[in-house]
Amino acid sequence: MRVSEEFNVRGDFRSRRDLISGLPEELATECLVRVPFEFHSSMKSVSRLWRSLVADRSFDRERRRAGKDESLLCLVQPLTSQSSPVNSSVDGEVSEKKKEEEGESHSHSQQQLQQPRVIGTPLYGLSVYNATLDTWHRVAIPERIPLFCECVALQDAGKVLLIGGWDPETLQPVKDVFVLDFSAAGRRWKRGKPMSSARSFFACAAVGATKVYVAGGHDDQKNAIKSAEVYDVEKDEWLTIPPMTEGRDECHGFSMAADLGFCVLSGYGTETQGQFRSDAEIYDPVSNSWSVIENVWPFPDLSPRGRTAAVAESAGDFRGCKLWCFVDSQRQCQPRWEVEDDSMKWRLVMETIRLPVTTMTSVFAGSLSGQAVAMIGGGGEESGTMMMMTKGEKNGGKWSHVSTPSGFSSLPFSYSSIYV
Repeated sequence: MRVSEEFNVRGDFRSRRDLISGLPEELATECLVRVPFEFHSSMKSVSRLWRSLVADRSFDRERRRAGKDESLLCLVQPLTSQSSPVNSSVDGEVSEKKKEEEGESHSHSQQQLQQPRVIGTPLYGLSVYNATLDTWHRVAIPERIPLFCECVALQDAGKVLLIGGWDPETLQPVKDVFVLDFSAAGRRWKRGKPMSSARSFFACAAVGATKVYVAGGHDDQKNAIKSAEVYDVEKDEWLTIPPMTEGRDECHGFSMAADLGFCVLSGYGTETQGQFRSDAEIYDPVSNSWSVIENVWPFPDLSPRGRTAAVAESAGDFRGCKLWCFVDSQRQCQPRWEVEDDSMKWRLVMETIRLPVTTMTSVFAGSLSGQAVAMIGGGGEESGTMMMMTKGEKNGGKWSHVSTPSGFSSLPFSYSSIYV
């Protein structure tokens, strides 16, 4: 088997010899791309040549070509009593199969010292389920991450971001941005430039290769926010974009097809807390404006957070977003519906997926590698379990259990997925 042409013609790799003593370079590279991701940090310690190889983005692309990349589900979860601390600087076991990853961060320069401290707030951690290897581990973080922070992944940049949420000691909304580099260069934490406005329970989505959009949520007075901004992970800078037409708290965000726009679904206003809107707003970066789509979300009593997930749409001229809508077995709704904005430029397609639960069960659902995934239970002191659904079978698909250790069984607040 030969390495791909893209990988082989690069001058910096072509001149390398003795990646593995006694093996031709192409064969040695084929061996190295098959090393599981968890050992990449150790590979970098073998030699400067290996470190340079593993740190190059083309190494990740070659792993994908060989079918050896791994699918990771990243979950922001409250830690249970069985869980390990997340701010330890020393490696430790969190399951039988995985060690905690090392992390580092820039020191926190701004502390909200003027705010009163709250005792006994829960700890949150970043848990990772490796769907390829069927293993769990928790990422070691050098400081406490915000409660209810948003988790978003930028696949091309190889990064996972934790944005906003509440300060774990004051319970006030924060502007914080944490960046975890999942690329071969190093799996290291750093603080990104903070948002211009503190917010929590907001819409958030990766759009394109390097951009993350945020909009809505609420401020420190629990007022619904209209404002929106966009973060460039490569430049480490935020830009303000025009505000939405309505303030939207507990809204949910998605990228539109072909990475053309940013959709903010449902949410509620300051005076209508808990009454979820049926419409959505879509930001068009070309016109630098928002448009409204009516009659998207038919459930005024149900938050779209943890109940909707974007699905890849293969149609070449499809300008919109296809969403899975997860509902319990007793809720009445259509199996599928479509809506467009007034300009007929944007279209949202909603497809119902039935969860194997009743109305009263706690659920957080999403998607991973084209499959539906849900954490069932896990609210409060309850121990939950993860389930995955294989689509394309009779009766819409079949749910199956994923082995979920007790330390990883709490209901997540947010999630993202990334291939490594």
